[in-house]
Amino acid sequence: MVDEMYAHLTEGGTWLPDEYIPRDTEDGKPLMPWVRHPGFPEKSMYNRQYEMIRNFLDRWKGKKILFLELGAGRMTPMFIQEPFWQLTCQLLFACYISINPKDALLPEVLENKGRAIHEGIAEVFRDAVELKEKEQKEDRQ
Repeated sequence: MVDEMYAHLTEGGTWLPDEYIPRDTEDGKPLMPWVRHPGFPEKSMYNRQYEMIRNFLDRWKGKKILFLELGAGRMTPMFIQEPFWQLTCQLLFACYISINPKDALLPEVLENKGRAIHEGIAEVFRDAVELKEKEQKEDRQ
């Protein structure tokens, strides 16, 4: 089906006829190209997860919180990055760290409350463990 769509578009077509649009086998509605869209059914699991994070944030809002983003890319920034950025700005004692060799970002507004680390997650954690061990060794001496 993808090959047929591509052929139609490369032969001068600027739109796809309805028969090229993939449809749900149960209700015949057009399938959406992304994981989530405005009609996404927010079922009970989503609502439970949302309630859990709300409770966590309510409980810890006056305390230190680190929003640690591990390997999130640019495909869906509105689900991880942007909420973390917004919460880091809103919460007085919040900090933000993004670890991603290619896509680590730090908005200018967070430059005093965060870091963008352009390394692999395993390397960053290995370095952190080595640094902690070195500090502990120095403290014992």
